[in-house]
Amino acid sequence: MKKAIATVLIAILAASALSLIASASAKSFFGNWSFNEGGGGRRDRGGGMFGNGFGNGFGNGFGNGFGPWFPSQQSFVRIDGQVTEFGSSNATGSLEVQSRTVFVNSTTFRQGSSATVLFTNSTSPIATVRAQQNFTYTFYTANLVNASAVLLNMTGYSFFLNGTWNLYEVTTDYTINTDSLGTVINFDRNQNAVALATNAYGELTVPSGENNFTLAITGVDTLTGNVQGQRTSSMMFNPFTVNNNLTSSTISKSDVKDLINSFGSSPGYGNYDPRMDYNMHYSIDVTDLATAAANFNSN
Repeated sequence: MKKAIATVLIAILAASALSLIASASAKSFFGNWSFNEGGGGRRDRGGGMFGNGFGNGFGNGFGNGFGPWFPSQQSFVRIDGQVTEFGSSNATGSLEVQSRTVFVNSTTFRQGSSATVLFTNSTSPIATVRAQQNFTYTFYTANLVNASAVLLNMTGYSFFLNGTWNLYEVTTDYTINTDSLGTVINFDRNQNAVALATNAYGELTVPSGENNFTLAITGVDTLTGNVQGQRTSSMMFNPFTVNNNLTSSTISKSDVKDLINSFGSSPGYGNYDPRMDYNMHYSIDVTDLATAAANFNSN
């Protein structure tokens, strides 16, 4: 049975990858990439990556390639975290951050940052059983809109990011469709999102020497959690990898297998993992599988 399912999925991937390969070029939170460029940047702030001379302009030069200039130095950071508290309430979910900077010379740099958090304080976690009856599920999603400054090894912090954020509370009504034997055939979702914070100032910090993070957004409760992986490199990370492997940035069979195991899931229903929800539409489906397939064994 498993072999038959695998064969069907491979066929789906093959067909879908051809039509989606052009669009399968961005991870879920890439739509929130914030770019800025400036001059006067220094690289001597306690080993800080981005220095302390930040421009206020945002553009797409970084995202569209190096253009006519050639970088003299580049650094990339990836952080994966697990949410544990939202204000005074226990919470569960994940944090994902990627920041990139390229120094053109000693006075000019370009940088891009992206961050997203998806979590719930429900008694039912993000990844849960596949219910056989209708239910309602609530979760939250926070996304970085514009980054102002991103620093490594700032005094007191191993990582610091500030800027503006959006935070939404999403309530989903699930209608579960079953056959005469009670086996789940599919489900329908009716979602309603309410903005709790829009373009609100926030700071994401990882204290020096510790493995926890804090996301403080103006007007809402503070998010805290544990850092599960933090990587810094002069080479670009592969944004499609699910794990935080320190030795490889290649999309592997393991990544694809994990994604297949989460196929058909959504927040609160099944083995949902936001790292696999590449287009961030709160459901892991054939589009996400095609994205992984289109980038399989790529660096």
